[in-house]
Amino acid sequence: MNTEDLKLLAEKVEAGTARPPEVWDAFNSPCQDMDITMRCEHAKFAYKGSLDAAKALHDAVLPGWRWEGGSGGLFDVWDDPAEPYKGSSDIPARAWLLAILRALIAEAQQ
Repeated sequence: MNTEDLKLLAEKVEAGTARPPEVWDAFNSPCQDMDITMRCEHAKFAYKGSLDAAKALHDAVLPGWRWEGGSGGLFDVWDDPAEPYKGSSDIPARAWLLAILRALIAEAQQ
């Protein structure tokens, strides 16, 4: 999935209009030695509201990055504390997914 596709998906996740297959497909390309099927499952279940899945996805696609959030539906992820990527949603796991997507978009643009 290219950067523009990730941006479109982030917009849909933020609006709550993404379909689970769209979320699945975003994480369906090989990356290092990660288990692709599990990464896709984690993304789909994070979108549906699973914090455990959001954490597993975070660990898989942003290894070593920090995260903070949960209260009020806000999540931040960062590699550099000066530049956190933020997500907000009534569904905390979806907020985390959104923050992950924004971090991936930024990384792809560098």
